[in-house]
Amino acid sequence: MVKFYKSLLAVPFIAALLFLGANKPVQAQVAPETFGMNRIQYKQFKWQYLSTQNFNVYYYGNGRENARLTAEYAEKELKRITSLIGYFPYSKTTLILYASVADLRQSNIGLNNDQYQTGGETLFLKNKIELAFEGSQTEFKKALSLNVSQLLLHDMMYGGSLKEVLQSSYMLRLPEWFLSGGASYIAEGWNVEMDNYMRDMVIKNVNKKPEVLFVRNQRLAGQSVWNYISERYGYTSIQNILNLTRITRDIEVGIASSLNVPYKKFMRDWQKYYTQMNPYPGSQLTSLDRKDLLVTKNRRSEILSQPTFSPNGSKLAFVQNDRGRYKIKVVDVNRKRTFKVRKGGHKTPDQKVDYKAPLLAWKSERQLNIIEVKRAQPIVNTHYFDRKNHAFFNNLKESIFGRQSRGILSQFTQILNIDYSEDGRLMIMTAVKNGQSDIFLFQGNSRQAQQLTNDIYDDKNATFLKGRNAIVFSSNRWQDSLGTDKPGLDKIVDNFDLFLLDLDRNGARPKQLVASISNELAPIAEDNENILFLSEQTGIRSLHRYNLVSGERQRVSNFVQNIKMFDYDAASKKLAFIAADRNKEYVYYFPNYALNAAAADFKTVRQKTLEDRTLRTNRPAATPEKKVEPAAPVANDSTVQTPETITRQGETPQNKTVNPENYQFDTEPKQPAAAPQKTIATRPVAPGPDGVPIAGPLKYDLRFSINNVVSSVYQDALMGFGLIAEVGMSDMFEDHRIHGGAFIVTDLRTSNFYAEYSNLKKRYDWRLSYLKQTIFRNFTQNSLRYSRQEFTPSISYPLTHTISIRALPKLLHSRYSITNFLSEPDSVDMFASLGGEFVYDNSIATGINMMEGTRMKVGISTFKELNESNKNFNRLYVDLRHYQKIHRQITWANRVSYGHYFGNDPKRYLLGGVDNWLFNKEDEDTQSADRIFHGQSPADLFYQQFATPMRGFDYNARRGHKLLVFNSELRVPIVQYLFQNSTLGSGFFRNLQLTAFSDVGTAYNGSNPFSRRNSFNTQILGGRTGDAINTNPFQAIVINYRNPFLFGYGVGARTTLLGMYGKVDVAWGEENFERRGPKVYVSLGYDF
Repeated sequence: MVKFYKSLLAVPFIAALLFLGANKPVQAQVAPETFGMNRIQYKQFKWQYLSTQNFNVYYYGNGRENARLTAEYAEKELKRITSLIGYFPYSKTTLILYASVADLRQSNIGLNNDQYQTGGETLFLKNKIELAFEGSQTEFKKALSLNVSQLLLHDMMYGGSLKEVLQSSYMLRLPEWFLSGGASYIAEGWNVEMDNYMRDMVIKNVNKKPEVLFVRNQRLAGQSVWNYISERYGYTSIQNILNLTRITRDIEVGIASSLNVPYKKFMRDWQKYYTQMNPYPGSQLTSLDRKDLLVTKNRRSEILSQPTFSPNGSKLAFVQNDRGRYKIKVVDVNRKRTFKVRKGGHKTPDQKVDYKAPLLAWKSERQLNIIEVKRAQPIVNTHYFDRKNHAFFNNLKESIFGRQSRGILSQFTQILNIDYSEDGRLMIMTAVKNGQSDIFLFQGNSRQAQQLTNDIYDDKNATFLKGRNAIVFSSNRWQDSLGTDKPGLDKIVDNFDLFLLDLDRNGARPKQLVASISNELAPIAEDNENILFLSEQTGIRSLHRYNLVSGERQRVSNFVQNIKMFDYDAASKKLAFIAADRNKEYVYYFPNYALNAAAADFKTVRQKTLEDRTLRTNRPAATPEKKVEPAAPVANDSTVQTPETITRQGETPQNKTVNPENYQFDTEPKQPAAAPQKTIATRPVAPGPDGVPIAGPLKYDLRFSINNVVSSVYQDALMGFGLIAEVGMSDMFEDHRIHGGAFIVTDLRTSNFYAEYSNLKKRYDWRLSYLKQTIFRNFTQNSLRYSRQEFTPSISYPLTHTISIRALPKLLHSRYSITNFLSEPDSVDMFASLGGEFVYDNSIATGINMMEGTRMKVGISTFKELNESNKNFNRLYVDLRHYQKIHRQITWANRVSYGHYFGNDPKRYLLGGVDNWLFNKEDEDTQSADRIFHGQSPADLFYQQFATPMRGFDYNARRGHKLLVFNSELRVPIVQYLFQNSTLGSGFFRNLQLTAFSDVGTAYNGSNPFSRRNSFNTQILGGRTGDAINTNPFQAIVINYRNPFLFGYGVGARTTLLGMYGKVDVAWGEENFERRGPKVYVSLGYDF
């Protein structure tokens, strides 16, 4: 053991040379370590809102019309959802609309909020939903329905927010699939994505327990559970289960009692239901083989997109996106070599991520155009394969300073796809402008685009045909027009067909090529006569071919899995596409793929069921010119499967399934819709604009409201045990925040009051904070009163989402009084301080006391006494932390800290102990003049820093002007790891975490820890005539050559108890190679 720790002596020194780190104390009288990511504001939003009976819809710029459409649709959706779940909200819901995901990512709502926070915090979440337009009205409708459903279900189950539940081990605990799956089913019903997930999972997990199906995606698995309930027991069971679960606080009781089936049998029946309908691998369908993988690993469950062949088919480019951090990779398919050409973005799981960006388009074999989003605007970058690109420096420059000139894409909010003509002289793109997606044509070097479509309908995947000046695209328009029609959102169906537009004919109308009740997407030209596209006609998203001459269509792939995106090089017959294997996406590559016609009569059970129900419903007459073949049941993958597609007219099917999306309590028969529709099962005709009273527009009025209240206990190393009370307030957009609180010790005299105002509205963030602290202590015969007041106006400028620089000026006033001798004058100090910090943080919270990523802070501060320069001091500090995921929830956390006080009157670091340590002790061997409290000056008392954790030792085991500490912890949330899909309601067991740790550190004076003149090497005995305790007139100086480092190691457990997050550690310490312990620590709060 001794040799092992000797070998570790070099670790802190090497780490300190590479990364300097600070060890700032986490005490009640000072703010905790402030890391945190940044939200960068590139534009100023002037908010207005429209008001209806149940919603306030906020918008900015020219978004008024979209806000009106949203308000009308939201009112109709609310009626549908509340009638389905049997619950109505008690207050208005706020909808905040953004023109793009890039604009939404500038919002400060939820910035650095810890959704896993524990310890007496009550969160007052308003009914507030942020929605971004992501390129299509259909996606926007789904997002609106999903978010409203989630909000209502959370409010119904908890009477507040989900975060409130996570803070208490005595409140209702629901598995993720129950609510997220329920919201997805309410919003989208039995859709293609859920059907694909269940088909893939049941085929590849034969004879496994039902819980296995939840492992990869709880939301989709939960959606399938609710779909099974509706299909098997009828929609009314949904309301019964929700209400009974809310009352009993147990989903097993709620489901078993509502359905009169034991819970375990119910789960087996659910698994059997999907297993029996998916016996597909065989002659009709084949499962994808891992030998066809181009990318064989996807451990982080990255989202893949944009598979694109180069013009001669020798290279394939694609995008990997890990929660916002993306990489663009190019594969030499002939040599099977992969190389990264570009990376960008930031990993932000707490924010909406735009997985549609970046876009890729080959202009030539040596030139790959990349459309990225920088500073909330789409821009074009080019990667050259025959010269250097200097991507790193260009990205850094653009992130900080932006581009000097506005590009041709600055007129658009989003770019959805881009394609070049065969000669490279024309460029076609689908893009978002004025809140709708349309098609734009660029000719030659012109910077002005010709707008080819201009209406509310969604246009996607525009591409050039070969051999003619025409384009083909996918759209959900139900009429062949290019007008500026503005129907309500409920008239926009999720059913995309293929259209052809001739560019040689001015004013030409799009001609419909392929139409069905399912989606036809992503067309590309195979040759002069054929186009390839994706279709869901069979219930599985497969590859189809359409002949422009004969009008014949064929299915040319027969895979079990859905194809997400694809590209095909006709000259070399190379096919590449993205598909999921157990919910993880991979790139599949077929070097010689023959486009042979597959069996045409195959359809999934889901598709057959929906078509059968549609044929039994009343429907409006189809438009002759719109549909070549009879329209089928539903619109497409989502609306097609949503509960709205289930009939509720005439007799109900034997399984008692009805259409919950269209369900109303009236008894009048439905009338056919007057307008031509693409679906047969439609919603009730919505009232016109006058049917939903809308007030506004009204200007946003800045108002503050309470968003959280904290009441807890704290054990401060300096002040003692006391109570904390805090309150937080903010405006609706959380641009302005007010935070204040008090820490009062049980003697009712020692206290700490603090308040802070933050303004995050603009690119730079500024704060004003005030702190007043008072400490009463007895020393020898004196009753001492220490007090300080601190005013800090600070400013922070974010360089990127993960990097910021901060200026921290301070004005400090401290006072020292002897209260039992009024004749003694008070000692008063006035300091002015100036400091700066560099902060890097890309870490993300993955659970309670669990993180991933890296944090670093480097700072320096100088403190000048305005009257006595001999009291001046300075502080340098750096803190580096890294959290490495080992396997699933297991995390390895490491920290290196360095600190240095210097100047005329340097202060001390006190090494030892842990933060918030109940029943704490100070090291018994410490001499009286070195103790934490020894009647020192106010500056020496208030600015000494407790260096923790250093387990195995008491507080103040080492002290000095310099500090070096290394901490390492292995954190294992044992119950979550072993029982990943457990619905355990006890917060104690659910959050139980086991740890193994090691701490190595020293506090010292002199040039290095091994210096002879260090406080732990030099001991002065006697001769302290000024010390009231030691009056020995003789003095002796003893020098001991000891190992300067302390070593601690041990094991511990953490969990929530009584709403608090508590820790118990058992540690052994080694000092000068002598082992001591074990020592037990009981503390509160998170680890570093």
